[in-house]
Amino acid sequence: MEQTTPVLRPARYPADVDDLAALNIEYLTWATGRLLEEFGVVMAVPDAQASAASVRAFDREGARYLVVENEGVLVGMGALRTLEPGVVEIKRMYLRPELRGLHLGSALLDRLLAEAVDGLGAHTLRLDSCRFMHGAQRLYASRGFTERDPYEGTEIPAQMRENWRFFEKPVPVRA
Repeated sequence: MEQTTPVLRPARYPADVDDLAALNIEYLTWATGRLLEEFGVVMAVPDAQASAASVRAFDREGARYLVVENEGVLVGMGALRTLEPGVVEIKRMYLRPELRGLHLGSALLDRLLAEAVDGLGAHTLRLDSCRFMHGAQRLYASRGFTERDPYEGTEIPAQMRENWRFFEKPVPVRA
């Protein structure tokens, strides 16, 4: 049987909403389990309706959702949202564990970076990451992100920020 190559593409609204919502729940279930295990923090995972609403919130000007599709199944995702003109945040970056190590996370991040700059006009990129996500943080560092204080507009509540790291990357101005 021939193996297919996963495809990176923009999310299709409304066609991908339910699958993206399910992938988001999968990601949050994993992350909240690790938060409990690592830090004793209890967080609720949204239900399918709330997760779908979260996905639909990116179907607007100044935001994007990208997906990784393999054999017709969504297996990864990443999102962008404009915090203020020129400042874009990377959100919801997730790849199913069985596909990690294949450089799909790198390809997804590179595509998100390009879309942030070329599609959304970013001069500054920001993101947050749970402290236990060491592999993701190495990937971010490899693309020039450096740690910073929590930033205005982050979704991370103040009482949770001690368990997170915040990053920023300036984008060189093109002549």
